[in-house]
Amino acid sequence: MPPADEVLRTLGTVLAPLLRLLLASGLDYARLVAELKLLFIDQARLELMRRGQADTNSAISLLSGVHRKDVREWRENRLGARIAQGVSLSSQVFARWVQDPLYRDRRKRPKPLPRSGAAPSFDALARSVTQDVHPYTVLTELIRLGLVKIEPRKGEEYVVPNRDGFVPPAGSRELLELFAGNLSDHASAAVANLLGNTPHLEQSVFAEGITRESAEHLGELARKLWSQARSEMIAEASRRYAADRHRGDATYRARFGAYYWEQDCPSEQTAGDTAKKGVQDETD
Repeated sequence: MPPADEVLRTLGTVLAPLLRLLLASGLDYARLVAELKLLFIDQARLELMRRGQADTNSAISLLSGVHRKDVREWRENRLGARIAQGVSLSSQVFARWVQDPLYRDRRKRPKPLPRSGAAPSFDALARSVTQDVHPYTVLTELIRLGLVKIEPRKGEEYVVPNRDGFVPPAGSRELLELFAGNLSDHASAAVANLLGNTPHLEQSVFAEGITRESAEHLGELARKLWSQARSEMIAEASRRYAADRHRGDATYRARFGAYYWEQDCPSEQTAGDTAKKGVQDETD
């Protein structure tokens, strides 16, 4: 178990970009503290359950440091109730578009589809995912998100996908949902490793002391490698889901992701730091 003081110092680095998001969104310290109180209560309750202990108000208060009065109010108002969020319909359609060979081109990318007609068409694709929502409704949502566009080709309308994949526009609710899911699961894997639980994949390659041109080249390579891994993972996950969906023990979920970040940090570079620069394979 890592020492508490070191954990607290480390969290400063982790929270800094999240605090920038809060400030940019107009959320201040008071709003954050109010939300943190509820999160501390909820996580303390879950930790007690993991330990096999009773999640009484007193036990939650002792573990979380939140006053018992606030814990009682939280329980009475059911503020800790969890709302399960399924995968959005638009992301399901995009996933099928990527993994089904019928809807991919020779480079295994989602290909432009006739808007209507027999498969492969957009209407057929949408109906293969759900019969409850009309394909026009699905298409309207994808256009709103900027994930597809309509182009006239050979006398008919084609639905052309965004080559960058499922990337909702900045500030949208869909992008916030992806943000929350990705960062939460990434943090969960890292925390599990820190606490000595079953090891999870949580690694990175870090390079320092390179030029802007090299950083941009590495960024393009990262996108290329992710595109290859993404297609293979979606295809295998779809096969697994189809095989497992009716089993009683199909209660697990999994997320596989990748990220790339670059920044100029000249203020941190001095001549004496040259020996510290280079490429590192960082593994938890």
